[in-house]
This record gives sequence, C-alpha cells and structure tokens, in this order.
Amino acid sequence: MRGKLVKQDPNDEPASVLLEKIKAEKQELIKEKKIKKTKPLPPITDDEKPFDIPDSWEWVRLGDIFSINDRNKANIETEVGFLPMKDISDGYDGTYTFETRRWGDIKSGYTHIKNGDIALAKITPCFQNLKSCVVNNLPNKIGAATTEIYALNPILKSFSYLYVYFLKSPFFINSGMKNFTGNVGQQRVPKKFVETFVIPLPPLNEQFRIKNCLVKLLELLA
Repeated sequence: MRGKLVKQDPNDEPASVLLEKIKAEKQELIKEKKIKKTKPLPPITDDEKPFDIPDSWEWVRLGDIFSINDRNKANIETEVGFLPMKDISDGYDGTYTFETRRWGDIKSGYTHIKNGDIALAKITPCFQNLKSCVVNNLPNKIGAATTEIYALNPILKSFSYLYVYFLKSPFFINSGMKNFTGNVGQQRVPKKFVETFVIPLPPLNEQFRIKNCLVKLLELLA
C-alpha cells in the first residue's frame, strides 16, 4: 500500500458543489430542530493544510460535515441498542456488538447514537487502539453508548464509511494524542479538537472508490 491516488474522473461533481449541498442540508436539519445550531467554525488557513489535494477536492473541518453528539427522542418503552466500549473492536475492522435495551433505561447518562453514526473512542488507550465503528442495525435505528465516545452523525448519510477509516489513520490519531487533556491514564481527546480538525473532502463518487479500495486492501491484510 503506497497511499497514492488513482487518476481523478473529470466527470465527478466537484467537492465544492457537494459542500454547498451539505451546508444547505445542515440548515434544513437545524430548522427542523433535528440538530442544534452551533457556532461557526473558523476559516481554514493555508498553514492548516498538511498536503496538496486534487483541484476537485475541498478542505473542510470535521464539524462542517458531521454533527457531534446529537440527542434522540423516543418513547421510553422503545427497544433500542446499547453500545459499551468493550464491544467495539480494536484496529481497522470496525466490528462491534450491541445489547438490546429499553430506551427509558439508557436515555440519560449516556451518549446517544443512531444508525449511520461513527462512534469514536475519546479516552486513552481506546483512542490509540482505534476503537471506532460505523453504527448500524440498531433496533428502531437509535440507541446509546458509553460516554467515552463521540457520536459523529454525517450531515449527508453516505459519508461514514470512508471517514471511519480516516479517524483510524496515524495522521488523525497522532494529532489527537498531541491534544490530549486530563491526567495520565484518564486522558481524552477534546471535542473541540475533533470538530475543528481539518480533513480533505473528495467528490462523492471518489469517496466510494476510495472506500471500496480500502475495504479490499484491508481484507488482504487481515
């Protein structure tokens, strides 16, 4: 694996158009009170761009394309999923299991999750051990998880499967470790670090091509 990009497809809709769609969808979700309005993120400076990207790509912050730690609403008797940290695998495979619980028993005191979220461990050593996964197949599409994760909900639902690999990359993990807060043994990556982290946004079709390539390569390494 050399990490080199394939030739770009000039027919792909550029990421600048995709970003405008994300912004519009985010405003609609805020209007519908499905996500909370947040403070505008700072503009990205040239010094924050760690490498060159194709002309059809864009630099964004994670908080531009994900909302973080949304809240769910459901009847207390609803069956939902519960995701403890121990049930999220280490490494790149992103496997997990969940327990079925009653919503009224877990709606308070835990991080809310929903289908399509990336569950990202924020505490050491789980963060360094790559405990992150794309959550799906939850009973009634929602649930809750350990408070030691961030739940990254993609504004456009197709994003999770590429970016979960990004969040497992040495580039992201090493940067997170440099920003840990707290005492040794109880250090965590701050929410501000996650939402302001600068990442590349490829065109949507390119995202699928990269994700499919990663899946095949990781199967060979398993």
